Amino acid sequence: MVEVRYESRVRQTGQICTRCVMDESAPRLALDAQGVCRYCRDYDAQVASHAASNKFGDGQALIARIKEAGRGNRYDAVIGLSGGADSSYALLLAKRLGLRPLAVHVDNGWNSALAVMNIENLVRKLDVDLYTVVIKWPEFRELQLAFLRAGVVDLELPSDHAIIAGMFETARKFGLKYLLSGDNNSTEVTLPEGWNHRKTDLVNLKAIHRRYSTESLSTFPQISTAEFLVRTRVMGMQLIPLLSYFPYVKREAIAELQRELDWRPYPGKHGESVITRFYQGYILPKKFGFDKRRIHLSRLICSGQMTRDAALTELEAPPYDPEVQALDKEFVVKKFRLTEAEFDQMMAEPPHRHDEYPTDEATLKTLIRGKAVMRKVLGAVRGQVR
Repeated sequence: MVEVRYESRVRQTGQICTRCVMDESAPRLALDAQGVCRYCRDYDAQVASHAASNKFGDGQALIARIKEAGRGNRYDAVIGLSGGADSSYALLLAKRLGLRPLAVHVDNGWNSALAVMNIENLVRKLDVDLYTVVIKWPEFRELQLAFLRAGVVDLELPSDHAIIAGMFETARKFGLKYLLSGDNNSTEVTLPEGWNHRKTDLVNLKAIHRRYSTESLSTFPQISTAEFLVRTRVMGMQLIPLLSYFPYVKREAIAELQRELDWRPYPGKHGESVITRFYQGYILPKKFGFDKRRIHLSRLICSGQMTRDAALTELEAPPYDPEVQALDKEFVVKKFRLTEAEFDQMMAEPPHRHDEYPTDEATLKTLIRGKAVMRKVLGAVRGQVR
């Protein structure tokens, strides 16, 4: 068995939020006079903004719109399904609300056996069609290896990009306007700066791939930021975080999934994927110096689903069971066709920022600036007409 020599680089400091469990491992903690951090304030603002900008009115009005858009089609919407708790409950909720969803799963070669079983159970018991986007393992392996060799933080960017692109392509193929996800205000949130990278930055993904791999990307789903904006702002396709429109308490959702669909929980958040579990529990604290559990637990605290004391107690334990971690490391190293020494060398090398490689940030800023200019022009024209 591969030995796990785990030495976390997570900084231990006295600076920690008095409301949640974020500390100075996250940039610009910015505690206020009450000791509350910027991430708590961001959470409050995010919830308020979602409520204020909700163009659907409420959850039931949203469902009515989705059903109307799906009239005459076999399906009302596509819904991403990883087998994790959030996406699984989103699928259950969609069915309860009377929708006819087409489940979309992106197979990147990292599914745990338990995830496969949960997905099969869900689609069978809920009588849902499943559309699987399969990426050839050799090309996905080389793409992820490129990210490891590049030393950038977001090893999940290839997976998350493929999920987004796969959902949009499937929706286009079946003529569907709405794309549903398990994203929500309680457990799926914007991460601190430097903890990940924007998922639609295809320029960055391809630049890193070109630098460190010669494998083609013939089966890897792709969507650029510009294409994403065209599909959502021009073509009217809408990516909807379904659980943000309805009450969602994760522990209660998991209990329902277990009771009604024989769904089985995973060890830790995102345990449905071996690489995600290993990335969050081993690579991030060891190489990049932060424990992603802090932001996940903090969101549960802010949404009233967990006490701060319980979160602090959970953080005292390792990210996941050391024996499972050792098995995961052995599996990951072998699956990547690396030696333990090669992998350990990658972990020992200094991290690099994503913007040390080409990105589409300039294009995005141009598009945003162009949108702002167009809004001013339209406002002026409307004023002249009046």
